[in-house]
Amino acid sequence: MEYLPFGSLQDYLMKNRERIDHKKLVHYTSQICKGMEYLSSKQYIHRHLATRNVLVESELRVKIGDFGLTKVLPQDKEYYMVKEPGESPIFWYAPESLTESKFSVASDVWSFGVVLYELFTHSDKNSSSRLPQPLGCPTEVNEIMEECWDNDPELRPSFKELALCIDLFRDRKSFRQKKITKCPAPFQPSRS
Repeated sequence: MEYLPFGSLQDYLMKNRERIDHKKLVHYTSQICKGMEYLSSKQYIHRHLATRNVLVESELRVKIGDFGLTKVLPQDKEYYMVKEPGESPIFWYAPESLTESKFSVASDVWSFGVVLYELFTHSDKNSSSRLPQPLGCPTEVNEIMEECWDNDPELRPSFKELALCIDLFRDRKSFRQKKITKCPAPFQPSRS
């Protein structure tokens, strides 16, 4: 097992709140998204994505960790049904995971939306339980969170779509303060 001296991203965010700007948070967002895109391309469902399970290698590099709940999707399925009882990180779970014990890449996308919220609140536990737009969070990031939390799993973006969208505005010189469309064409997730 690899040792990463900066510990979890959750702890790192809280300890370094004043030093971590939006540009760096979006950089972490991109890395987490690309890591999840890779896992989903290999048919893995993480099931436990949260900032406490993302490790900080350096000030500019984070890695997804804690694969204890990870499952491989069966070849003929798009989801995995949990049968074993046990503790679960339900606050990060998608509605279908809570009601049907159904896990998929789409449920990991839901958890990714919660991770975005954790990032832009610097893992502040005193934030509202309704998850409003975090103070100072770029509108683009909040819109991505909302896309990730669509009640219909079919309407949530893929990690590939998320990675493209995040990289588009990460590479801008500044973030827009006014409302914009969720992701510029041609990367707008299809909503049919």
